[in-house]
Amino acid sequence: MTAKKSLIPPRPPDDPHKTKVREHIVAMLDTERRILAALGPISEELEEHADTSALLGRVRALAEDHLEALRIRLMGIDVREPDLPPLPGPAAPGGNDKVGRPSGPSAALQRLFTLLSEATFGYSLLHVVAHRQLDSSWAIEQGNTADLAEELLKEYARVLEVVDSKAGEVAVWELSRQGLECRCVCPSCSLGICLCWIHGTATTAEARRPVLVRDAAPAAAGLPVTLPRQESVALLAGVVEGDAIVAIDGAGVGGDAGLDATIGGFQRAITSHPAGETIRLRVRDPSGDVRDVRIARDVASPPPSERRLAAIVFTDMVGFTALAQKDEARALELLEEHRALVRAVLPRHGGREVKTIGDAFLLEFASALDATACALEVQRAVRQRNRLHRRDPIQLRIGIHVGDLVSVHGDIYGDAVNIASRIEPMAEPGGICVSQQVYDQVWNKVPVKLAEMAKRRLKNVTAPIGVYRVSVPESPRR
Repeated sequence: MTAKKSLIPPRPPDDPHKTKVREHIVAMLDTERRILAALGPISEELEEHADTSALLGRVRALAEDHLEALRIRLMGIDVREPDLPPLPGPAAPGGNDKVGRPSGPSAALQRLFTLLSEATFGYSLLHVVAHRQLDSSWAIEQGNTADLAEELLKEYARVLEVVDSKAGEVAVWELSRQGLECRCVCPSCSLGICLCWIHGTATTAEARRPVLVRDAAPAAAGLPVTLPRQESVALLAGVVEGDAIVAIDGAGVGGDAGLDATIGGFQRAITSHPAGETIRLRVRDPSGDVRDVRIARDVASPPPSERRLAAIVFTDMVGFTALAQKDEARALELLEEHRALVRAVLPRHGGREVKTIGDAFLLEFASALDATACALEVQRAVRQRNRLHRRDPIQLRIGIHVGDLVSVHGDIYGDAVNIASRIEPMAEPGGICVSQQVYDQVWNKVPVKLAEMAKRRLKNVTAPIGVYRVSVPESPRR
């Protein structure tokens, strides 16, 4: 008996570096989903507290933006759909009432604090992992995972500080609603001027800041060493994990400057030396002994990158996900047919297939005219195919934008890629949408009508973008 041939196209071997970054991005997608799911019951508990209601709206908007940004970044790393666990039931965020867990507005605020703390910790991990795996600005100027993690971490850290500052206020507000008056006998409260929640907020702020400064600034004792790779010049010179760099070129490392300033100063001291020049380090081992080490500067070569202006095309199969749930085998057959159609047309217009992303294509062209001509021919070819297969039609949406991009290892990054991906869903099934920049270059060079749509604000794009709908003519019948 012959084995049935798999309809799923073979995937290249996993890159372990990308796999590790992907794992952390998927984990953060799950965290953001759980934050959004928990906001409903938390909002019900806090709906009468005006300030926290506004705060929850801010958290919701951030979580939605974060989900979208993570999904886009994940698309740039791996075509596979993330395997996310089911969301918890409505009672899950509140915990087990049988153990006497507090409920009500202040407990709801505590659940929010816990979720946001989990998210900030997760983004801290993602930031470190992305840097370690060279998914950072050292290799990719725009659209890298490390910068995204840092941005999302800072957004939640600011909100987390606000949530923390509301704890005392909400607790006192809740007690007052329950008729539980202040019984404190401090001088102010004895006069009827309750400062309990203000004192609580101030105490929290005072307690947190010294701890953060002390615990997050090991630079005062030097920079701890974690070697980046085997055979590094530091390792060959005898610097090992557990050592601390206390001076470079005679200048002390650390002190009262704080960790950020210390890291920046250390990096600048290294880059002041040309490749091959000797750098003098003073190193302290775990026992406290100090020694001098001399190493030659080794300049790591970043992946080759190129910045260029190009036309970017996103295509997407309409209804693929729904069909895959009903009949996966048939969906994959249509996917392969769709890919064959696009790949047959692409070379005739000088296009380059950057990658497939699930049922979508990311394509690059030297000009807006080439990209538009290719998109028109693809849609005509699909229509011609559908006349012969009316029961199993294929429908595509196509979006086109022109802009500056960065190419690294054959992949492309930058705002232009994001804008093209945002324009594609605006096209009708079987249709094409182009940005203002594309319109300006092709309006008098293609034999089709281009109808202006209302200007839209696209997600994570600062300025409104002009978008035009391309009228795809019917191909002649044979």
